[in-house]
Amino acid sequence: MGNGLCVETSSSWTVFDWLDKVLGSVGSYAGLGKLRNDDDFIDRLSHHYTTMLLVIFTIVVSTKQYVGDAIQCWCPAQFTEAHVHYANQICWVSNTYHVPMENIIPADPDTRRETQLTYYQWVPFILLFMGMLFKIPRITWKVLTYSSSISLDKVLGLIFALQLAPKAERDEKLAELTDYLDTWLQTSEHYKDVCCLQLKQKVSQYSCFVCGRRYGNHFITSAIFVKFLYFTNAFIQYFALNAFLGDDFAAWGFEIMTGLADENPEYMKLSPRFPRVTMCDFQIRQMMNVQRWTVQCVLPINLFNSKIFLFIWFWLVFLCVTSLISLCTHFYATMFPLKRVNFIRKYLTLRRVITYRGEGERRLIHHFVMSYLKSDGVYVLRVAAHNATDILTAQVIENLYRKFKERRVESKDLNGGEYV
Repeated sequence: MGNGLCVETSSSWTVFDWLDKVLGSVGSYAGLGKLRNDDDFIDRLSHHYTTMLLVIFTIVVSTKQYVGDAIQCWCPAQFTEAHVHYANQICWVSNTYHVPMENIIPADPDTRRETQLTYYQWVPFILLFMGMLFKIPRITWKVLTYSSSISLDKVLGLIFALQLAPKAERDEKLAELTDYLDTWLQTSEHYKDVCCLQLKQKVSQYSCFVCGRRYGNHFITSAIFVKFLYFTNAFIQYFALNAFLGDDFAAWGFEIMTGLADENPEYMKLSPRFPRVTMCDFQIRQMMNVQRWTVQCVLPINLFNSKIFLFIWFWLVFLCVTSLISLCTHFYATMFPLKRVNFIRKYLTLRRVITYRGEGERRLIHHFVMSYLKSDGVYVLRVAAHNATDILTAQVIENLYRKFKERRVESKDLNGGEYV
């Protein structure tokens, strides 16, 4: 099975298939839901596995914050236990600030506020919000395909039932799947009264600017749009974290790699973005006397935050690159119909239905792909190929091809030897 829906691959497993199998098993075991394989691994990498990782990170950070000691401050000796507890709490809910050990603490309170750390209390909520954003493209895909005249869930259900069915029932279930697809592929033939229909259908074969169910490119156009959302989502979140964690977060990963290359592993420990040691100012009111205290605090939570956000930095870069590549490959497959013809030809050749030698046979295959299956039909068959064996996929395509040929023969007989 291939690792995508628009790029042909060999029948052997790829590294993406292996990762999909392993990570999918982990997700099912963790109770995070069953995957619908009506998309490719790159999409699931964003909407499922990224969300799963962000939920795990949220649990880790929340456990440290609300179960363990999120902050501990070094208080003066005269502080009682109640004073120490109050200092820890007030420094946690207010913002601490970072001053390197070699620098003098500024005397001006306004100068201290300029270096305040305002993020660490909100890290669990930020991680959860990021996970929700990664689900938006998936929800968009469900909304766009909900009104379609075919249900991908039903197609996948029929495929799974066919693969698990006894040999005596496979022919019946294969015919049921073929009839379901054939009925759907013929629905566009009822739209004959649309203005400039033939011109629009011709344009729709090479472009997504004319799209819809009647033009046979609703699914592929929706898929390209959703893939654009996956890329945009990762790209925007990358720069949104730059505003959340600091103006230099966009280059943080490069700085870490530079520090490691210069054999300076202490850079991460001393990073001003996730400092372990901070300063805290608070006031204690005793009657009419207001005392101002400055204490030094340690933030153990930043030990986790620094590792988590460093991973997120590289992960977002990885998602941006892979999502952009996936978007380009899908767009390439849409703009060049030869890719669709080659995909169908491969399975028909596997079943030895065609020899692909005569010019008439070439035109027939081209007509079968461009006029009967169209872009949406090929897309659904790619989904089927991604979830079934090559033999089963070839049988479905063979049955559709035979129905197409029989219908052309009937049309020829009814119209005096001319195809319609």
